[in-house]
Amino acid sequence: MNLEEFLSKIPEIHEFLTVEEMDAHTLALEKQYPHLVSVKIIGESRKHHPLYCLKIGSGHKIALMYGCPHPNEPIGCMMLEHFSRMLCENEAFLEQLDTTFYLIKAIDPDGLKLNEGWLKGPFTYANYASHFFRPNTTAQVEWTFPIKYKTYEFHEPILETQAIMKLMEELRPDFVYSLHNASFGGVYWYVSHDRKDIIDQLPNAAKRCSLPLNLGEPECAFSKTFAPAVYEYLRSTQYYDYYEANLEKDPKTYMVGGGSSLDYMRTISPDAFVMMCEEPYFYCPDSNDLTLCENLTRKQCIEKGFALRKQIKSELIRQYEKLKPYADSTTMYMQALAMYADPNDDEEKAQLAQMDAHPKEFDVPASKASRFDGFVSSMWYPLLGFGMLMGAAKEVKAQTTDASIHRKMDQLIVECDAFVEKQCASIEVPCQPIAIRKLVSVQMESACIVLKQLKSKE
Repeated sequence: MNLEEFLSKIPEIHEFLTVEEMDAHTLALEKQYPHLVSVKIIGESRKHHPLYCLKIGSGHKIALMYGCPHPNEPIGCMMLEHFSRMLCENEAFLEQLDTTFYLIKAIDPDGLKLNEGWLKGPFTYANYASHFFRPNTTAQVEWTFPIKYKTYEFHEPILETQAIMKLMEELRPDFVYSLHNASFGGVYWYVSHDRKDIIDQLPNAAKRCSLPLNLGEPECAFSKTFAPAVYEYLRSTQYYDYYEANLEKDPKTYMVGGGSSLDYMRTISPDAFVMMCEEPYFYCPDSNDLTLCENLTRKQCIEKGFALRKQIKSELIRQYEKLKPYADSTTMYMQALAMYADPNDDEEKAQLAQMDAHPKEFDVPASKASRFDGFVSSMWYPLLGFGMLMGAAKEVKAQTTDASIHRKMDQLIVECDAFVEKQCASIEVPCQPIAIRKLVSVQMESACIVLKQLKSKE
């Protein structure tokens, strides 16, 4: 069986599954294919939900894959949901890959549950933003691996990260796939090694599904580009070096959280190939349009993005201050909002300093892709904080019978909802929700590309 035939077996997918639905399917798969599948609980979440890991196959290579390292990003959950079943239904293809798979569909089940308001649709800007949840950095799986670098140390991995660390140590995998996704733009990848045999093939996965590559501004100003839409995997050490080069104080004062999965894998198995495949919920043709804009520089696009972000954040902070007297600061929503509503602008200062230091790179005509990143993406991400404001307000209502507090929370919800609707309606660039099947196909093909290029262990 070839790769194209295998991918053709992905069914149409009309919604995202809940944690309970995926758990049920995981346990059912073990019963249906006991000769191929075993399920192990590798730990539990902070709210005591079991973390199920599927082991499939017995090949020589070892692959560790996990979805929802950020719980607002369930495309990877759906990829693993279908990939796990398809491997069992197509044993010949499983044998071709010569891999033993360890698959965790949702490594942050607690956070995914707080996103359930949008998982079944409708898939619109406003519905997604109004039911969004993403934890603060120190509660994220991807950014709480232990790290010690120069003057900075972090040694407080959350329970879910500890479970991944233990698997990494036990398995010493050849391939680690941390499954993420974005909201807008096109498809792009983060990879740990500049492997031309892999990098040259990855864009084919997006091309097969007629999805654009993301060719605008990189997610991080310091990202090293290996090829168009393929970047070096992010590490905390890079953030430190970036702050050291562009800000005045000790970089540790700007650091938050711990290392990435690559930071940790490099302490265990430096040669392991680690990858993310980022892709959007919404299709945006401008995200890969390199046509140059008239009378608009790359620097101006970035500065416009900073201004839009400040406008959204100012309203977010105003509503957050109204909520704080009534909410429990220890809840998942309020801990996350403390980060989203933080007025700190160190990231902006660092990028402004970088642009001033490298005028030849930034005082150049902007592409439509860069304009999209500055005029749309920059305002979108702080807007998502309003979904958490509304979620926190609903929690406050559920925990009291005080009618006056109910009225205040209802008013906050109405105001936040109206603000989200207004901002979403103002987005000029036309975007359409992408079929989930296509998104699953891109992530699945990307994994197969890597595994076909990695050599089997002797």
